[in-house]
Amino acid sequence: MNREEFSHIQLDVIKELANIGGGNAATAISQMVGKFINMSVPTIDILGYDEVFSKIMSEDQMVIAVSMRMIGEGGGNFLFICTEENAEKLVKMMLPPDFRLSEEIEYSAVSELVNIVVTSYLNALSRLLDISLFSSVPALTVDMFGAILSYAYIENEQYDDQVMIIKNEFVYDGDKVDSALYFIPRPGVLDSLFQKIGV
Repeated sequence: MNREEFSHIQLDVIKELANIGGGNAATAISQMVGKFINMSVPTIDILGYDEVFSKIMSEDQMVIAVSMRMIGEGGGNFLFICTEENAEKLVKMMLPPDFRLSEEIEYSAVSELVNIVVTSYLNALSRLLDISLFSSVPALTVDMFGAILSYAYIENEQYDDQVMIIKNEFVYDGDKVDSALYFIPRPGVLDSLFQKIGV
């Protein structure tokens, strides 16, 4: 996967789809928690592995990761990544101020948050593209960022030395919560998507 493989129009299409999905996800979460939560305009980039670890997060950073597989007329993985500190911020955003937080509740809440986000993305894409897309149940892992990212790409048969980063950030009460949702497509999925849209 190289940046030269994609036209500016194709990258704009991916960004707009991510924007629509993120908007739907933010609305769903806001309705659930009764607070206004937004998602930032997504950023799209294609980086080499070394760039990922130098620009986004170090390879040995311990993170909480939630993975959900995309199933149906397209395959791939959604991978949500955040640090323990920012996971706590996200969960507190969802729960009452005086709620006593345990690790079990925190992990359960993060998994449910990602479930809502990914389901909202897939519902929006399914309606927009008139295709059937579903998701697996969320699977949470605590490990080093490099190990999680490498495993996710190998699992999806992506062996290129560059990766596509589709990043959304949550925004609550004017502050960004540093977390990211990555989409890792299986080979050929983006080509099929572009053919469907006609770009």
